Amino acid sequence: MTHVHSRLIWLDLLRAMAILAMVVFHFTFDLMYFGYIKAGTVFQPEWRMFERSIAISFLFLAGLSWQHTHRAGIKWRTVWRRVALLGTAAVGISIVTYFTFGPYMICFGILHLILAMSLLSLPLLSLHWAVPLACAAALGSYFIWADGPVQGSVWWMWIIWTSETTGSVDYRPIMPWGFAFFAGMAAHALFTRLNAFTYYGPSWGWARPFAFAGRHSLPIYLIHQPILFAGFNIYGFFVV
Repeated sequence: MTHVHSRLIWLDLLRAMAILAMVVFHFTFDLMYFGYIKAGTVFQPEWRMFERSIAISFLFLAGLSWQHTHRAGIKWRTVWRRVALLGTAAVGISIVTYFTFGPYMICFGILHLILAMSLLSLPLLSLHWAVPLACAAALGSYFIWADGPVQGSVWWMWIIWTSETTGSVDYRPIMPWGFAFFAGMAAHALFTRLNAFTYYGPSWGWARPFAFAGRHSLPIYLIHQPILFAGFNIYGFFVV
């Protein structure tokens, strides 16, 4: 069933899965932060893998959606709207985390990266899918040749993990994390070949709340941690 002017429900459902997984991770982080579970829990290998898979899924879906949005040519109004929205949100996240976590604030997190990749990818939107795929491979090569941070100034932190970079609670430099965004752009050709974009999505009633969450993933991303923090503080004040 094709709905030309409707949102792709299946894509919203994938975003919902990603944002709900992020809420689970942050809830666990908060349990650790407020001392309700063992210190270092979310830094264990399985939790780090879970966190990284969430980030990769967000970036992949962002790249896929970005390529689909501009499949017929760059929509500059959408570009500037995205710049304004993500730019404001990213600055807000940095300010809030500065007062919350101090030296561990988010200087260049996932929102900063999506904004940067959205702009850097503009020249690639009209090119063959092999070009963003090659870019994804180039950025992802970091996992092969680098075992950790490289020698460099903190001013390069947005490009690559440097030896002078502080331990931010969310840090996603372009190399290597931008690979997932480019991979999503390249995958658009495969999804198109599979006619995925002609399929509106499941019509099951239970899917609608999840699709709503995926459709509003950015507001959920921005407000869920303040709500969780407030909840833990209230619980600590009245119960503990």
